[in-house]
Amino acid sequence: MPLLIVIPVRNEERRLGPGLDRLAESLQGQHCPDVLIVVSDNGSTDWTRAVAIDAAARIPYRVVYHRATDRADKGVAICSAWESAPEGYDVLAYCDADMATDPEALVRGYRLIAAGKADLVAGSRWHRESKVIGRSWKRSLISATLSFFWRMLPGARLTDPGCGLKLVRRSVFAALKMPAEARGFSFGAEAFVRLARAGARLVEIPVRWTDDDAGRIRLGKAAGDYARAWGRLVGKN
Repeated sequence: MPLLIVIPVRNEERRLGPGLDRLAESLQGQHCPDVLIVVSDNGSTDWTRAVAIDAAARIPYRVVYHRATDRADKGVAICSAWESAPEGYDVLAYCDADMATDPEALVRGYRLIAAGKADLVAGSRWHRESKVIGRSWKRSLISATLSFFWRMLPGARLTDPGCGLKLVRRSVFAALKMPAEARGFSFGAEAFVRLARAGARLVEIPVRWTDDDAGRIRLGKAAGDYARAWGRLVGKN
């Protein structure tokens, strides 16, 4: 069951190279099958593209660079790469460039889908077996607030919408119908709630997560994206 992994990026020249090396090391250690890594850019103005091309010549997996949009929109970067995936890649995933979530969890999630035990797999830092390292009080507060409200949504249980590790069976994703405005940081979480409500089997897995945002994440914008997504999902019911 070939696996396509999207890494959404915007001005990630510093973290992308080490992140791809770490991802490749984890995939090799877990004897992962056919893997395609798509570096999906949403507006970089630095050397991110050059770093992706360099990695493609260095690591033992196929890496392609995809310019999804010139706007700073993580959701567009993920959705565009998933929708344009080559035929035959039956599991679609995404993870962040810094590999804050240990990519070992990605392999576990892939195996759940490949074994027919899940259609959707989401990492959760709120899982009782997860280990969270170095998260600031501000990020902890926002994450806890998001978790509280998203647990209240009917029809799906998603405890950590902001975790940057999600996988989906391609045939399930193909049936997804999302509003045009459903993009941004909240795209993956909103997509998973909608798919779970439609009958897809959602499994949350524990992760090891280490904070490395270096002040890059605009917490206010991200929180706003999740709040608007939550409002759309409440209105849908």
